[in-house]
Amino acid sequence: MAYESSIPFADIRDFREAEINGISALFTMCRLDSETLPADFHSCEVMGGRGSDFQWLVPLALANFTGTFVSRQPLLREGQASAEIRRYGIYDATTVDEWSENNNDNS
Repeated sequence: MAYESSIPFADIRDFREAEINGISALFTMCRLDSETLPADFHSCEVMGGRGSDFQWLVPLALANFTGTFVSRQPLLREGQASAEIRRYGIYDATTVDEWSENNNDNS
């Protein structure tokens, strides 16, 4: 499921290297269409709340959308509807290819 304003993965050019709850990831302020992700990638949207822009990871943020994390590891366990964001970091701009070269072991 995607919003009408969702952008295909291949069209997003503003990724930043990131880490979310100990998992290496890409971050974008865009709302991406998760149906366009390559087979070995996973995504979650960030939902802010209570004074924090980064409070919850959810499959689709219906309110308070803050951005999207993309990783080679699932960011939510199977059947999990959301996860609290305990730690995160957003770093330098990168491309998907550069990030993939450094994260080719699915970690």
